[in-house]
Amino acid sequence: MSAGAEAAGTLPFQDARTCKDWLAALPLTNIPQAQALVLDALRALEASGIAPLERLKALEIMREKIAFLQHEQRARYFGKSLPLSASDASAWSTGAALLQQMEQGYRTCLARGGEELAPHRALMMQRALRYIGAQMLFHAAVYRRFDPALWTRLHALYREAEGLSLGAEHVKDSLDAAEAGSTILETYVHAVLMQATYLSEMTPPQMEFAEALLRLWMRKVSLARPAEGTAYPLVVDLDKPIGARPLAEDATRADLRVVDVEGLSRSMRKRVHALQNGEDPAAVGLPLIAGVDALSQLQRLHRLWCEGAPPRPPARPSEVKEVSLVFGFSDIHFFVSAGKVFEQPDRKRELTRQEKQDMEVFGQVTERTASRMVAEHNFVAESWPVVDEMRGSWRVERPRSGGKSVSIGRLVAMRMGEAGTFYLGVVSALSQEVDGRIIATITLFPGKPEAVPVRSGDARHRTTAKWTEGFRLPPLERAQIAGSLVVPGGIAARGRGVEVWQDGKAREAAGYEVLDHGSDFDRITLA
Repeated sequence: MSAGAEAAGTLPFQDARTCKDWLAALPLTNIPQAQALVLDALRALEASGIAPLERLKALEIMREKIAFLQHEQRARYFGKSLPLSASDASAWSTGAALLQQMEQGYRTCLARGGEELAPHRALMMQRALRYIGAQMLFHAAVYRRFDPALWTRLHALYREAEGLSLGAEHVKDSLDAAEAGSTILETYVHAVLMQATYLSEMTPPQMEFAEALLRLWMRKVSLARPAEGTAYPLVVDLDKPIGARPLAEDATRADLRVVDVEGLSRSMRKRVHALQNGEDPAAVGLPLIAGVDALSQLQRLHRLWCEGAPPRPPARPSEVKEVSLVFGFSDIHFFVSAGKVFEQPDRKRELTRQEKQDMEVFGQVTERTASRMVAEHNFVAESWPVVDEMRGSWRVERPRSGGKSVSIGRLVAMRMGEAGTFYLGVVSALSQEVDGRIIATITLFPGKPEAVPVRSGDARHRTTAKWTEGFRLPPLERAQIAGSLVVPGGIAARGRGVEVWQDGKAREAAGYEVLDHGSDFDRITLA
């Protein structure tokens, strides 16, 4: 809090009308300054004795401006690799404080409103619930754990609204595109379902896709009491500071609520079937978000929301204490190929002056010259401590002095210990712990990788005719795992061929399916 907000009489307006005038005069050429001013004003409003109705009107006026400011700052942290820079982390902290203060503002209206605000109780509850859900998502945007007290407040507020029979009452919401506005039930279920998607495993575009689906179909979801002897894919325990979980046991306690997803499931299954039959996502009314494979995400979300996905296997201590990690295609190629710098396979590189001197004197390029040239490329493998491991995955901690940032869906090469083979994998989950540690889950692909030059087989889709780094993963017949190819993002697509340099010439491989769609790569099977 700034010194101005702490001092008495710092509220920069007296009522809703002057609040609107004050907001109009904010310096929008300096978004961080505007955010700080609004945050100070919210804190001063909380401490003020302003009349209840004027307090509520002021919050309603401020929420649109706050939404605008949050949107303007969103690119500072949403989709950024971790760790954030100091300035971006500060921008995120200010945004989180604004959301928290807005929740508190509506809670104060509920507590102090009395008979004057009684007709607006459903609106105030819906707003408070919305800002709790927004705080949860705001943490997910940077893969940061939030205080479980958010769940406690969310559940308690919904239970109170349910007891007052306000859950289905529609309230206007200018931040909701739907003309009918929203309800307490819809706002609560939105928060519950978004948190049931394992956000720590999703890229920012995938998060946007899930939110867009819920905006389309939220009214198809409801809550009910569980019936005896029935299993459910998602059930909320209002007495516990956790989200929805599958319920496979008989339970009819009064504090349980079943998330009824039957209507949502029908809509999702209909689109999955259409996409599998070659329909275009836009033609079946799905949101179009760059970097998202609509079919795979629909299938994943259906499993989590509608099928009662089984719990993840427990982690166990690892015998491996440290792993070496390499990020980026060029660096990975160097380490996978045992120290070879990638070169165009269809043309000879012009030798450097030192290489020519070596050839004249020794008949070959000396190891000293080669090592010096490699050092100029600055290829790096970092050592990351191992936290624990699961089947096929390792959770590792980013060193505080590490030089590499990390993001979901990024290709990585990993070696157990100080020597041995580098295997390919993907950053499949991220978590910023409360103590600031960054924990990444690395899921490895099966098979020992081989470095191979690749490029798009369709010249129309090439930005350049040059070859680039790729990797071949062999088939594992005993495990019934097909061979695959890992290529940079943008090269592979369903129905488009990929050229691989093999045995001294280009060979086109076609008829593949995408196994993994990462943020900087695709892993595909070849016919």
